Amino acid sequence: MVDVPDDKAGSEAAPPLAKRRKLRKGTRSCWECKRRKIRCMFASPGEVTCISCQHRGVRCVPQDIAEDPFPAKRDTRRLGERIAAVENLVNGILSSSRGAEAANTDGRAPRREGPSPPSSDISSRPAYNPSPQSPPSSLFPSPDSQGALRLSDGATEGTANPLFAALPTQNDVRILLRASRRSARYTLLSNTQPHSKLTLERLRAPYPEVDLPRPDTPPVTLARAMLTIAIALQNPSGENTEGLSEPPGVLMSRFVTAARTWVTTNDEMHGTVDCLVCIILEGVYEMNSGNLRRAWAVFRRAMSVAQLMGLHRSPMPPLKRIDADLDADPEFLWFRIVYLDRHLSLLLGLPQGTSEKSMAAAAAVRNEPALGRFERLLTVVASRILERNESPFPASQAPATQAIDNELLQVAGSMPASFWRAPDFHRLTPGSPETLLETQRLAAHVYYHGLLIQLHLPFMLRVGDNAVDEYSKITCVNSSREIMSRFIAHRTFNPSSSCSRPVDFFALLAAMTLLLAHLDAHHHRGPTSILAHQRLTDRAMLDQALERMDAIKTRNRDVTTAKSAELIRRLLDIEADASAGGGSYNAARSAGASGGGDEGFHHGEELRLTIPYLGVIRICRQGPISRELPADVSAAQTPWSGSEMQCPSSAWDNPTLPSMADGVDGVDDWVFQGVDTAFFDGLLRGTAALDAAVGLDASGT
Repeated sequence: MVDVPDDKAGSEAAPPLAKRRKLRKGTRSCWECKRRKIRCMFASPGEVTCISCQHRGVRCVPQDIAEDPFPAKRDTRRLGERIAAVENLVNGILSSSRGAEAANTDGRAPRREGPSPPSSDISSRPAYNPSPQSPPSSLFPSPDSQGALRLSDGATEGTANPLFAALPTQNDVRILLRASRRSARYTLLSNTQPHSKLTLERLRAPYPEVDLPRPDTPPVTLARAMLTIAIALQNPSGENTEGLSEPPGVLMSRFVTAARTWVTTNDEMHGTVDCLVCIILEGVYEMNSGNLRRAWAVFRRAMSVAQLMGLHRSPMPPLKRIDADLDADPEFLWFRIVYLDRHLSLLLGLPQGTSEKSMAAAAAVRNEPALGRFERLLTVVASRILERNESPFPASQAPATQAIDNELLQVAGSMPASFWRAPDFHRLTPGSPETLLETQRLAAHVYYHGLLIQLHLPFMLRVGDNAVDEYSKITCVNSSREIMSRFIAHRTFNPSSSCSRPVDFFALLAAMTLLLAHLDAHHHRGPTSILAHQRLTDRAMLDQALERMDAIKTRNRDVTTAKSAELIRRLLDIEADASAGGGSYNAARSAGASGGGDEGFHHGEELRLTIPYLGVIRICRQGPISRELPADVSAAQTPWSGSEMQCPSSAWDNPTLPSMADGVDGVDDWVFQGVDTAFFDGLLRGTAALDAAVGLDASGT
């Protein structure tokens, strides 16, 4: 504990009363907190010393008083503690049995200049106990929301391992290691081992005792532990984290920021299997956080590092390892990187990093169970779809699309019948090994049907009696229903997990696809409609999905889910209006829309979706669903909000429809992360190709 001088001594050391400075209204931060760029917090409104200054044993001088240029000397006992800590650190490093090669492979990050916060007595920290009224998600901020990397109060000046300095107290570390051991095992096995090794026996194996990290623990090993703990905190499964001295969200942010700063983006650390695993874990964390664009960039970095190491070659060259206990299959690491890269590329409409297709070779799938084979085969099909999407899209693309569709049929037919049973979470508990395997099977189903939607979406809204186009429409509708039913089942069972982001985004795409198909059917009314009898059932299913989204939004304060639910509600209202005869909505490409003109439409009778990088999508009465290119190309490159909605003022004046907020700065604040851009780009490119082929005019009629 810090020795507090008596009043007399304090009065002798106190400087003469300084002239008060004029401050901006609301400024209460002290000089010490301002210098350290940390938040200045007080235990109670009447306190005159902030919590940070109390911990450090320094005077808390508000900014309205000039700072003392000759501060009182701090207790010299702290200097002795720091010297002893540094000596212990040096002794630990010198006594390490690692050879020179291992030390070079370890690749400690160079020490960065700058002040290091002094140590403090960790026993004086109050325990963090969240209020039962506050939602758990309020504790899970994004990695950058905490600003620059902050070393913990338990750090010592001169610490050679900056990641060790970022750890919380030893008591906190014990709590986190105990609470995350199950999730850490699942995360590591799922991302480093093939499905043939992901067995119930291995998942249920007893947990070994985990030693507390030491100052001489390799930074890469510490980074892996920090990232697995952060991912575990994203997926609460009943583990007890009471007693932490800091909020879990703050710890998540600090762990990921430290691992990113010192390991995953540090070129000197690259080149080992251990570091590659850390990069993959960082990508998994970003994907769980809903930052799909950042996750895509992380996996692209992992792909570059893996290629430099030679993981894409056969046979692979010898690989460097730091932790002999890390059981990571290099061949599976390469497949996992490619699998997630293509998964995200399809969602975001971005190009794939490699077109390699060897992961589905007979030798690679020989020992894999059904789920492992299925994922590898889908990875090859995803590559073919991405190749098609990157090429010009003439009307003659239909044969290539049908060939990929046949390949997907063959993949589905190669699975046993039990593989296609509807996911069943009855009698399962969150966090159990059986739940993990069932969730993975559900995610594979969703990915399969997501590929079908991506494949046939360009042909869904094309007008005509072409049997191929009708087949594409039916396929998109049926796959959308399959995705929505699985989303509802999973989110009814586990609404709090953040580890199902791809499923959530595919559910958004499926809901939009289903509603646009019904809008298209209302526009082309005829004596019969293939969707007429399923309309009410589809709307009921979407209402049920909205209930699940509302539960996630309320429990987790999830912005992405809230915006997704709002978009689906808007489209549901439009579909109901069209079905009631309030107006028809064309479902064809309006070619040549470049200036946002409203020729042929009543003013205000349209729904406008501002899609970043794509333009404005217009769903208009008596007119086509069209793309309005922005007049200024540079304006289209600004990452605006995922959806800016303007409902028809005269057509449906409904006060229950709140307006969507726009004007968001930064790619990470882009709610839908580009999923909306990819969806409408794929939706309209097929109709544009058809318009060009048959010479339709700009109105699409």
